[in-house]
Amino acid sequence: MRTYRLERRLSHADVDFLGELKVAALLGLIEQAAVEASSDAGFDAEWYARERRIWIIRRTRLERMVPVGGTDTIEVETGILDVRRARSLRRYLLRRGADLVARATTDWVYCDADTGRPVSVPQTVHAGLFGGAPAPVLPRAPAVVVDHTRPPCELTLPVYPSHLDHVAHVNNAVYADFLEDAACALFAAHDWSLERMLAAGGALRVNRLDAEYFGSVMAGAQLTVRSWLEDAASVPTGADGVPTAARVTQTVLDEDGREVLRAASGWVWRHRSPVVGAPPV
Repeated sequence: MRTYRLERRLSHADVDFLGELKVAALLGLIEQAAVEASSDAGFDAEWYARERRIWIIRRTRLERMVPVGGTDTIEVETGILDVRRARSLRRYLLRRGADLVARATTDWVYCDADTGRPVSVPQTVHAGLFGGAPAPVLPRAPAVVVDHTRPPCELTLPVYPSHLDHVAHVNNAVYADFLEDAACALFAAHDWSLERMLAAGGALRVNRLDAEYFGSVMAGAQLTVRSWLEDAASVPTGADGVPTAARVTQTVLDEDGREVLRAASGWVWRHRSPVVGAPPV
């Protein structure tokens, strides 16, 4: 497997209210690693423009192990795990020194830039990204399952021009912000508002995300995020009375009721650091 490494010093502008790198910023970092890895293999933006082709993320799976924040230096190692007719699974390992900070995969779909429809990955791209080695075909994870039998917590969000990326669609990192805002609304509906969590010395933060994308959305759309606590009637708490963890399932619908995203996420309690701006405990 051909590998590529990207090193970045994190910015305080990309951390959340506990001092931890935002999920959206982390997803942006791994997407940047994928773009640079493609360029390094000989397929840069100009090449794709000439071919009228583009890669679009179909699914993102992320697991975070160690909180990191502003001024930390992160190395992203990425490589392609498999290539199918019109899809490719890419892996990412994020490290801070010897610490494995996070790992992720993105399932990319190779599309016609004009129609947005999937097209076959040409042999030149296949060979270039894999370095000429035979490409395995790996099984995909089961689809995200959302329980629609219970009433959801709903949050309506408008799509603004600032939410769009270089192909004029809502970026997968922006969806991470939408999902987080809706999950916080869900926690508040179960008596754990952000204000209450911060008063308790921390907050629930994402440590696992699995998001499947089913359609694109443009500026001007109105999205509805429906959220459920998975297998729980309330936010679980520990002996100290603060939340321990939570599992959340969500769907994102456009104004026509079309499902554009489905996600499952795991949340854990992070204690705020006594050092302002430092990552949480």
